[in-house]
This record gives sequence, structure tokens and C-alpha cells, in this order.
Amino acid sequence: MAEPISKIRRVEKTEDQIKQDKMTAIKDQIATDDAAFMEVLELVKSLHDSGALDMLNSALKAKEDIATTFLNEARKEPATNAINNLMISSKLLTETKPEQTEQLLAGLANAQAKANESLKDDTTLGLFGLAKAMKDPDVNRALRYGLAFLKGVGQELK
Repeated sequence: MAEPISKIRRVEKTEDQIKQDKMTAIKDQIATDDAAFMEVLELVKSLHDSGALDMLNSALKAKEDIATTFLNEARKEPATNAINNLMISSKLLTETKPEQTEQLLAGLANAQAKANESLKDDTTLGLFGLAKAMKDPDVNRALRYGLAFLKGVGQELK
């Protein structure tokens, strides 16, 4: 009969064997995904040729200084004002329906074209001309819209 196993010897790989196994795994992965690997190499070469790779490496080395400078600048009032205004503007954009924005922008474009057209006419607009223009349904609609807009702004200014 065979002798019973009394000691279990653990086979540990040497450092060279571990490195060799890792190299084999890397070679197998490159062979499997050669197109992706070649694209990565092209990207790195392009970054190197343009100098962007050096810039990125330098930025990574100076990341603490860059972060400190960025945070110091972001704490100043002009930057905080810009951030707050951007947040308020984004709130306005999210609350406004796209159809309303599209209609308003189309109206502005049309208004600009009409205003540019009116620059060709040098006649003076008197009080009666203004009263006559107010009877135009388009002018009247725009005036009502503008007055309602101004009223809304005024209510918020209290």
C-alpha cells in the first residue's frame, strides 16, 4: 500500500514565474483584442506627438497645486456669481416648455427682421401714427404680451 500523506507542500511560484505568467496573459489579451490595442497605441502616439501627453503628465504631477488654485479662484465672488447665475438659468430652462422657447425665439427672429426693415423708412412716427399702429392686431398682441411680461417682472421686484 501507499504511504499516507503527512505533509502538504505548497508550491509557490517564484517572482520570475509570476512575471512570466503576467506577460503571457498580456500577450494573449493583445492577440485577442489586437484592433483595440492598436487604437490605444495610436491614441497615445497622437497625444505624444501633439504634446498633450506631456501636458497631462505635468498636470497629474501638479494636481494638488492645480486643485488648490482652482478652489481658490472658485471661492471668489465673480466665480460664485457665475455659478449661481448658471444654476438659476438652468432652472429657468428646465421649467420652460420647449414649445414656448421655440415660439419666443421665432418671434424674436421675425421681430429683428421687421425692425431691420423699418430702419429703411426715415419718416417720423407721430402720436397718431402710434395710435394707428396700436390698432394693428399683431402690434396690439405684442404690446399686451410685453405689458404682461413687465408686470410679472415688476411683481418679482417688490
